[in-house]
Amino acid sequence: MKKTHLVLSLIALFMITSCGPGKNAVKVDPYIGAWSILIENTPQGDVSSTMTILKNEANEYTGNVVSDVGAFELSNLNITDNKISANFVVQDLDFDITGTFESTVFKGFISGMGEDYTANGNKIVE
Repeated sequence: MKKTHLVLSLIALFMITSCGPGKNAVKVDPYIGAWSILIENTPQGDVSSTMTILKNEANEYTGNVVSDVGAFELSNLNITDNKISANFVVQDLDFDITGTFESTVFKGFISGMGEDYTANGNKIVE
């Protein structure tokens, strides 16, 4: 009888430790990935683009924007508290991207040439 209780106790202990909250889940960075963004009312009209955000070996954000008017590397990319800021160059003109991530939604602006253009989109879920 004591052996049965001991075996059942060991089984219960094994189940508690293997299924319990002690397991560490890998946290996925919500910003990494591709974002489909529409930049509205530019001199070229509405511009469809894809912003891709990655992290390098130094754990720093890197990224680029590919659009109807070309591909551009993001520099000075910073993401803090769901907010992004970065710079890029189009035809020797400096532009800034700023915005906010809300789950899988991006709301922001592209600024350059003294103008601000609305840039909104969604994360591309693969």
